[in-house]
Amino acid sequence: MYIAILLYDYLNTFFRNEFSIALFELGFMQIFEKLVEWITIHWVTIIVIFHISLSLLTSVHVLLFKENERTSLAWIGLVILSPVVGILFYWLFGINRIKRSALKKHPQSLKKDFRHQETRIKYHHLPKNWHSAIIAGHRINPVNYVADNSVEPLINGDMAYPAMIKSIHGAKRYIVLSSYIFDYDPLGRQFINALTQAHQRGVIVNVLLDRIGIGYSWHKSDRALKKLGVRTARFLPTISLTSIRFINLRNHRKILCVDGEVAYIGGMNVSQNNVVKSAAHPIDDIQFKVTGPVIDQISQVFIEDWFFATRELIKFPRYSIKTSSNSVEQTNDKSVIARVIQDGPDEHHNRIRWTLINALVCAQTSVKIMTPYFIPDQTLMTSLHAAALRGVSIEIIVPEHSDIPIVDWVMEANFLRIIEHGIQVYKSKRPFDHSKIVIIDDIWSFIGSTNWDARSLEFNFEINLECFDTNLNAKLTKFFTIKKQNATPVIKDEINGLPTYKKIRNNLFRLFSPYM
Repeated sequence: MYIAILLYDYLNTFFRNEFSIALFELGFMQIFEKLVEWITIHWVTIIVIFHISLSLLTSVHVLLFKENERTSLAWIGLVILSPVVGILFYWLFGINRIKRSALKKHPQSLKKDFRHQETRIKYHHLPKNWHSAIIAGHRINPVNYVADNSVEPLINGDMAYPAMIKSIHGAKRYIVLSSYIFDYDPLGRQFINALTQAHQRGVIVNVLLDRIGIGYSWHKSDRALKKLGVRTARFLPTISLTSIRFINLRNHRKILCVDGEVAYIGGMNVSQNNVVKSAAHPIDDIQFKVTGPVIDQISQVFIEDWFFATRELIKFPRYSIKTSSNSVEQTNDKSVIARVIQDGPDEHHNRIRWTLINALVCAQTSVKIMTPYFIPDQTLMTSLHAAALRGVSIEIIVPEHSDIPIVDWVMEANFLRIIEHGIQVYKSKRPFDHSKIVIIDDIWSFIGSTNWDARSLEFNFEINLECFDTNLNAKLTKFFTIKKQNATPVIKDEINGLPTYKKIRNNLFRLFSPYM
């Protein structure tokens, strides 16, 4: 009898629960059907509300975090006028996540020997008209100006690559190399062999390559180095489920440091094309061999970049007069006062732009600029015009044809605006000239990896040397003069005489110059 009662209670509970579940499922299905019916009727309203909400949220983010007015207006227009796509594009590419995480990834403990620590600024016997620029320079970039350096220009890969490979072969302790492009061609394989031989004789070798740049050679150089035992790392991923937002933030620096005794910086990648005498598609460029205490600042930039890419802190040998005196590659000209200017979309943002503006204010007689891409923002262009209005001679050499036709169109659209107030622009004939130098008066020069465009000044990680030296300026002025002899001046009548369709094309693409 007891068992029968238990069985009855169990069956009663079971059927009651099943009935409740059935009622719940029936109610859920009715709710779901009503919801689908409501969405079907009001789907247009839902999409409009969703788009407006996201557009307002994104526009508020643009207003709060974008500094450039033109860029902000362009983003807001794209967000409002391009449903969903514009919003997605902004959240993927328009936000500088590198700057946000820079302090975490570049801890200040890495910089304690790199930043300016002196209580009194040293002017190093430089002309008085530059003293204010030195004061401002320390505030822009708190890094010491150091004396007793040599900076030797090396023209094209024909001069630069043999010197760089010779230094690698002479390495005894440590080599660090950073490059945007590292082609797997005959020249690239020479570097791979030299680095491998150094590794095999016990030298510590670290090679840092940009993930976009090594794509030019289908990652062959990176794989070859790894296969031969050389340590490599890639700077910032390109495209993945978590990293597409970094596709436009590239490491454009070119650094080679050996044993704390010699360094090379400039705009030259590792590519056979820079060996002008034998290249099928030659590219003119200039690299600089550096000795002296400023090497520590150059190697420190690599140390930070390597830590950023790998989370590993390396210890590179510091420069010392004793170790430097043992080098067979030393020169006697140690008169350059120099320091590194490090720039990128992180905590160093805008330092190169401000350094250029600061120097242009001090120009008294002449400004000479060579760059493969000249698309300055309004602030830099205003600084150039202000110098020209003071009577400063300003000459700019750009390629007649660069490797990016769209950039040529944008530069052509800007020529009339640039040559106002007496600024002279010259178009260098082929081969394509990738050189990057700025020379002001007979004392100040700026050399390194930076172009005069938004890509370089806003998005790329760059390295330049700010130098004070009359001998170096004399060498660079001679180099500039030779280049000008193979260039044609931009004439106002020729620009005005362009066909209408070219003017429309050029000015249409000029609208996108903040993103180039």
